[in-house]
Amino acid sequence: MYSMLFEQPMLIDNEQQLRELFKTDRLSLGASSTVVFEGLITLGSEILFSGDCILGSETSIGNGCILTSVILGIKNKVRPYSIVSNLTAGSSNLFGPFCFIRDECEVADNCILGSHVETARSVFASGVKISHHAFVGDAIIGERTIIGAGVVFCNYDGHSRQVTTVESDVTIGSGVLLVAPIFIGENSLIAAGSVVTKDVPKYEKIIQKLQ
Repeated sequence: MYSMLFEQPMLIDNEQQLRELFKTDRLSLGASSTVVFEGLITLGSEILFSGDCILGSETSIGNGCILTSVILGIKNKVRPYSIVSNLTAGSSNLFGPFCFIRDECEVADNCILGSHVETARSVFASGVKISHHAFVGDAIIGERTIIGAGVVFCNYDGHSRQVTTVESDVTIGSGVLLVAPIFIGENSLIAAGSVVTKDVPKYEKIIQKLQ
């Protein structure tokens, strides 16, 4: 890993400048791309920046990551081999490893979008936890919601993408399928393996059992 402290925000607009700063030839910057570093920045090897990126202080990017048009606040960590594009994130978030964050996602603070998590066109409020292996597309996720492994937001109805809204403090168990358009009320719980096709009221518990 290569670390540098930038006393003032620094704009990098060519690959040679990037490599000289971090004293390694294992960093790349795409054509017509820029990256701004603020404060303490830690980078691994074989990282590609493209588009216009901004990295806040105490941010670290792991080996093999690809970042395209990404804005990260302070204390974000992108674990190795993650692909992140068109993302705006607040502070103290954890991404990856091997995550795929794309298509204008917004992440607030203290979230986990973890191992092999894929997200698209979604908004995540503070404290959302998705530790591994889930797909979230065209969704609005409320604060402190927990989404288990293998959860799929089924966002396409055969004609167009549909939206799922999940309010705050919801727990969604492993392997759940949420068939959009759908609304999940706050403080509800959906048990593992459920297939949800209708709105869920606040404080409701949904448990589906095999017959």
